[in-house]
Amino acid sequence: MNIDDIKQLIDILETSGLESLTYKNQDFEIALQKPVTNTFIPSQAVAPAVITPVNPEPAPATNAMTSPLVGVYYSKPSPDAPEFVKVGQTVKVGDILCIIEAMKVMNEIKATQAGVVKKIYVSEGATVDFDQPLFVIE
Repeated sequence: MNIDDIKQLIDILETSGLESLTYKNQDFEIALQKPVTNTFIPSQAVAPAVITPVNPEPAPATNAMTSPLVGVYYSKPSPDAPEFVKVGQTVKVGDILCIIEAMKVMNEIKATQAGVVKKIYVSEGATVDFDQPLFVIE
């Protein structure tokens, strides 16, 4: 093998998608390998965007009654019946505040403290999560 043959093998390695090339005959063997290059291109650091809602909902009061389960919120016992409670209404311990349907079971949610309903956080038919604020009673 002469120098021109070696140059031809180098040219084949450089122009192909190969990373290494080995050539062997009866009296000569050569192994060529492309140098390992770092293809990592550092990107510029970008500060994370801060998204602020247009009309942010105030944080729930510390005395908010929360949902004891996940389900669908109903403010009245049937579509044509009046709501269990309204803002400004006085409630006693044990009064029914709403119904939460979970797995086809209607669960009455009762007041755990007496006072006046100051805020209702959930609307009719909304899905509520465990520990989600439902009412503020002061």
